[in-house]
Amino acid sequence: MLSTNYISLTVPQNYAGEISYLNSSDKIEKQKVDDVKHDNSLLPSFPNLVSTVTLYQVDQDGSLSLLGNSLSAKKSTYIVIYDYTQTQTIQITDASTSLNYYALIGVSVRMVARVTTKTAGINLANLFGLGIAANNKKVTGSLEVRANGINSQQINEIIPVTADLSQSTIANALQAVATIKSHIYDAGTKITPQFLAFSVVGNSADKANFKFRELSEKVKSFKFN
Repeated sequence: MLSTNYISLTVPQNYAGEISYLNSSDKIEKQKVDDVKHDNSLLPSFPNLVSTVTLYQVDQDGSLSLLGNSLSAKKSTYIVIYDYTQTQTIQITDASTSLNYYALIGVSVRMVARVTTKTAGINLANLFGLGIAANNKKVTGSLEVRANGINSQQINEIIPVTADLSQSTIANALQAVATIKSHIYDAGTKITPQFLAFSVVGNSADKANFKFRELSEKVKSFKFN
């Protein structure tokens, strides 16, 4: 099983399609993203708070494969995305196969760990456990914090620089995430909706060797209903 039903895109993409927009009369209407104001008044249109973990194994050729479970192998490299998102769910259709997916559209605060393991059996989905493993020299790696679709001078100043993976850097990153989330509704915050993640439930759940790159290549052909 994957750590979540949603797979976070490694690089979120700007979304310019329609959203269900909660207007000033508290009524839902369909609006193009380009036609609405990109400030904190857009946030009530993203009512779903979703926390996800997406695990990738870095293959020998540098490509990424979705990891089928959260336990590491020995001497392998992984990218782990811990996403805290505020979104709405939109159905999408892969034009080449007519298969349906679900996309998370909105904003997120994200931590990304790049991990190289020295031992097997490390639970990559457990952020605190990963920090303990790093302190015990069982893994090495780096950690960074990203804000996707959220911008303000104050938030920009909160983003920490990329750091080596350890218990202390994880604690600092979590504090930065909490602080950024507390400033999302500030008057000066600009909101740019992003295509953050998609669900593959019903399509790839029965494919243990499902490759992220196979679906990521199709993202450009998705049509939003």
